[in-house]
Amino acid sequence: MARSARLLIVGLILTIHLSPFTLQAQDSTYARRIIRDLSSEEMFGRGMQNRGDSIAADYLRTELMANGVKPLCKNYFQYFRFPKTRTKPPIVNAGYVSQNVCGYIPGEVDTMIVFTAHYEHLGMSGDTIFYGAHDNASGTAAVMDLARMANLQRGQYTYVFLLFGGEESGLVGSHYFVDNPLIQLSKVKLLVNIDLFCGGDEGLMVVNANSRETSPYVDLLQQINDVHSYTPKVARRDNAANSDHYWFTSECPAIFLYTLGGPFGGYHSPTDTCDGCGLGNYHRLMTLLRAFLEQL
Repeated sequence: MARSARLLIVGLILTIHLSPFTLQAQDSTYARRIIRDLSSEEMFGRGMQNRGDSIAADYLRTELMANGVKPLCKNYFQYFRFPKTRTKPPIVNAGYVSQNVCGYIPGEVDTMIVFTAHYEHLGMSGDTIFYGAHDNASGTAAVMDLARMANLQRGQYTYVFLLFGGEESGLVGSHYFVDNPLIQLSKVKLLVNIDLFCGGDEGLMVVNANSRETSPYVDLLQQINDVHSYTPKVARRDNAANSDHYWFTSECPAIFLYTLGGPFGGYHSPTDTCDGCGLGNYHRLMTLLRAFLEQL
């Protein structure tokens, strides 16, 4: 079948079958609030100094509860200890206890679509706060937004939402989760990790896009974007240990999404603030993602 004919068919399918979950009006207002709150001074950069990570985790638990997301474990928290001491941001002592924040929305079947993001950041260096709006309050906000919308329109699949601590220290929280899973990983149809989700003027990158397990999903994502031009391009990379999806790739299909191009604040810098968080592409990126999820 010619490529143009395939794209026409995809377009017709999307036009006829998109549910209210996909077509629901979506702007950046909710995401902006989450990013603003997570990157505020009161969170201390969401690191271990002043237990900023725990303050952020409490905030996210409250938000999940308000969005109707059920706890995946007691009080939504899966606790873990840091295995090593770090003397540069994120500064942490071996044995420090942090937490993953874990919830779900039941579907008609127990097959799962999993959304993940790391909520913690670099914390502080002396009196300097690393606010972490782009990295990764933005990805956390997108996952929270997906939870909010999924609760409004329940679907076939069970949706799981995992917000990890310890990513900046070596993917510690996600590694712990895979070693101590709260879900049956063999029942995960697809895991979508979102990190660095501000900006996007140049498109969207998909990491672990070319494996046998994930390439059909990325093909679908590209086909939808070819029809509707939500973003300038959907680019592909092989797998890399550069975010929390990595440990899951040996257990289930897992991809990592991040934006290409600005605008956003500095990377791993005190300038990564909410004010520098460009969300002009947020609506179109989330519409693409929801259209993709509808077709799984």
